[in-house]
Amino acid sequence: MGLECNSNRHRKVYVKDIKQAMKGHVKDGYTFNPERKISKEDQYYNPAPTANDKVHVLVCVVDASAVSQMSPKAIETLQDIREEASDLNIPQMAILTKIDLICPEIKNDVKNVYRSKILKKKMEEFSAAVGYPMNSIFPVKNYHEEINFNNDIDSLILSAVRDLINLGQSEC
Repeated sequence: MGLECNSNRHRKVYVKDIKQAMKGHVKDGYTFNPERKISKEDQYYNPAPTANDKVHVLVCVVDASAVSQMSPKAIETLQDIREEASDLNIPQMAILTKIDLICPEIKNDVKNVYRSKILKKKMEEFSAAVGYPMNSIFPVKNYHEEINFNNDIDSLILSAVRDLINLGQSEC
C-alpha cells in the first residue's frame, strides 16, 4: 500500500501505525487503515516484539517520474516517517524507480545512469523535498518490457540491495 493522504488527521494516524510497525508491534497480515490506528487490543498487535520483528532499515521506494508531482502532504508524511525512523535509530535509504522513463539517455543505455543530468536533478529534487542524502538515494530501472535479464539493469538493482543489506547488518 502506498501513501495516500486524504486529510491531516488520517495522515497522522498512518504515521503512528508506521511507527508501531517499525518498533515491531505490528504482526504480519495487518491491513493499515487510515480510519483508525492499531490498538493494543487488535489481534495483529504484537505486545512483545523481538529483534526479528523490528524494522532494521527503512526503504522509501518512489517512481522517479512522480517526484515532481508529490503533494505537500505526501512529502510531509515521508518527512514524518523519516523523523520517526531517525528517533528509533533506523538507517534509511530511498530507491528511485523507473528512471528510464524520465531520461532518454538512460532509456537508450542504462549505463548512462550516473551521467544523466536529468536524473541527478530529479534525485536532488527528491533529496531536498524529503531529506534523504544523495548518497542514500539509489536509482533503478524496472524490468517491464525486457524479455531477458540484463546485466546493466541487474547491477543497479543489486547495488541497491547490497547497500540495503549492509545498512541492516550494521544495525545488528
